[in-house]
Amino acid sequence: MATLADCPAKVTLSGYQLIATYSLPSATLSGASTVAWNWDSDTLLIVPDSGLVMVMVSKTGAVLSQMTMKNFADTEGLTYMGGGTYALSEERLGRAYKFTYVAGGTLDRNTLQSIAIGPNTGTNDGSEGVSFDPRDGSWVSIKEKNPENVYRVTGSFATGASTYTDLFATAQLGVNDIADVLVLATVPGVVDGPDADNLLVLSQASERLLKVSRTGQILGTLSLTSLATNPEGVTMDASQRLYICSDSTAPKLYVYAPTATDLCTCPSDLDGDGVVGSGDIGLALLEFGLCPGSAADLNRSGLCDSSDLGVILLDFGACP
Repeated sequence: MATLADCPAKVTLSGYQLIATYSLPSATLSGASTVAWNWDSDTLLIVPDSGLVMVMVSKTGAVLSQMTMKNFADTEGLTYMGGGTYALSEERLGRAYKFTYVAGGTLDRNTLQSIAIGPNTGTNDGSEGVSFDPRDGSWVSIKEKNPENVYRVTGSFATGASTYTDLFATAQLGVNDIADVLVLATVPGVVDGPDADNLLVLSQASERLLKVSRTGQILGTLSLTSLATNPEGVTMDASQRLYICSDSTAPKLYVYAPTATDLCTCPSDLDGDGVVGSGDIGLALLEFGLCPGSAADLNRSGLCDSSDLGVILLDFGACP
């Protein structure tokens, strides 16, 4: 009987190259602090630290829509959780707020479910980033500085209960702050490979992106010193491209591409025979239902369903 095959993409930061720089609208995204890739719509949501508006853009920085924000103060972290839902962190409060993006709508913090993802510092050195882990529904969050912390967070937005615990001592990272974090298991292909349990950690002050293990071992480094504006938020899409937004009055979206040898080029080939065909449909059907982390969950929704079958049908034929 055929079994699900790994499509083991890896993330080698030393091979990444800056391929594009896009200007973002300064009127709405001045001080762009965080960005998240929506794997269902293949778009980017960017939030400034002003907490006044969030903007949905294409992967080339074109504005698609926006949503007004109300009763937010210092928004710094953002993560997509699937099914149209996100979590947004307030730095000084150390809390993440669950919401659904609605183009043209208004998001009122006072109406949202939330959990603690770090200490309530009341200062500008608190919860700077958060990233969802679709494999078990946990999160990784970071505290910016004084001191820096990387936490694993478990909890429930429905009940408001949560716990956060340090993953490792951050002194070993050798950076002056931590501006954002990305759980690599959110990325299709990567979740099935050797980097599934690793993290990307962004330092604004040190102008550096690190790939680290959950014990804090540095596994790769990408220098960002060539960027014209401060790197503040980072995300990655299904092609393993990096998108970095800048905290500036002239905000930018920087796009980095990996080397071709690192890519998972045929994720729909579930049985690994080099062809997307009926065998892959059969494996996808066996996985139908809740399937977080499954290779058959091609759109990373947490469900193996007709949407994933649609992806397989689009890819029918020999793998590239």
